[in-house]
Amino acid sequence: MKGNKCLTAEQIQELKKILEERRREVLEDIKRGLEENAHAEREVGDLVDMSTDEILRTFEMRIRDREAKYLKKIEKALRKIEEGTYGICEKCGACIKYERLKLRPVAELCIKCKLEQEKFERKFGEE
Repeated sequence: MKGNKCLTAEQIQELKKILEERRREVLEDIKRGLEENAHAEREVGDLVDMSTDEILRTFEMRIRDREAKYLKKIEKALRKIEEGTYGICEKCGACIKYERLKLRPVAELCIKCKLEQEKFERKFGEE
């Protein structure tokens, strides 16, 4: 793990622990969801039951997709810690404040760039 200009070694260690804990939680949630889905008995019922079941499966898939995306962000943040680039804004190169990283350890942008991105997205409906 390399140091960087934005965070102290202690701050990096604390944020790394947070990221590792969140990774563990997400992996447990994914595993639990897969196990529940595998053990669920699917009985064919009436159309309402089938529609409800389909809605629930779609909802579960969306949750799993979000978890997978969040897991990728966690893995990226952990790689950046090892590379010594964690806490550096990907857009402008400024330091991301420690307080922001404690609240959102997968943050890739400083607050200024994030606000600009959100303003652009609202204006143009982009992601």
